Amino acid sequence: MPAIQCGPVRSLQNLAIAIGTLKMLDIFMRRNHLPRYTASKTLPSPAIFSLILFTELRYESFTPNHIRVPKKKEETFSEPIQLAIHTGAFAVLQALPQMFPTILAFEVLLAIYILWTSIQQLLRYPNSPALFGPLYRAESLTLFWSETWHNVFSSPCTSLAYYPIRKTLSRLGAPAPVARSAGVIGAFALMGVFHMYALHPILPWASLVRIGLFFLLNGIAAVCEAAVWGHKKSWLKTALAWTFETLLATWTAQAAHIPNGLSHIPWGEMCTPAAAL
Repeated sequence: MPAIQCGPVRSLQNLAIAIGTLKMLDIFMRRNHLPRYTASKTLPSPAIFSLILFTELRYESFTPNHIRVPKKKEETFSEPIQLAIHTGAFAVLQALPQMFPTILAFEVLLAIYILWTSIQQLLRYPNSPALFGPLYRAESLTLFWSETWHNVFSSPCTSLAYYPIRKTLSRLGAPAPVARSAGVIGAFALMGVFHMYALHPILPWASLVRIGLFFLLNGIAAVCEAAVWGHKKSWLKTALAWTFETLLATWTAQAAHIPNGLSHIPWGEMCTPAAAL
């Protein structure tokens, strides 16, 4: 079969391959301690059990799982209302001048939120928790990545990066805080590689490097923030987190060749040979 020449389609293909690979490796790493099925008192047939196990990225039907807010019994917000709010914010940004990388960076952030949440609304279970928290409520880097942003890939990040790195360094005699911090940074690095692979067909190498560094630097910054403030709340902590994330996202967007608004996306040229290179 000839290779797919359409860059966006190849990117979606890479995304599917990467997600499937992470999922299979995650299950392999957990093969001796698979999560318990707790969605109902009656276990499904082996075929249905396997289907659920392989398709639930957050293990929603199992215990332990990786839902976004495992410590809270109920959400304090409406996901459909938040989707409307964030869509409105995206529309406002689209009306602003599009030559500024900071605006483009926030548009990318909101576009990811809108796309993933829309898919969640179509495919969610009746009792599924929200995929994201309200972005504007983020109070720190650690809370943003643990409770605000989606954690669809938390399980493979934990089993493939965090635990192996932490356990290896602990066995080598590293202090527990150092081992934990290295594990966190390793998990962020894994996500950087994941996104670089998925976006490789549509972005030049310089852009991919910045995306990888975006995740790596976020991991380092989150570790530093936790070391300085721990779980304490502070307006300075929040201000620094938003400033850091804005500057880093702007720097990343500068090299991403993002179209200046939806109206400037060359929809008819996306799958031409020039666009596929």
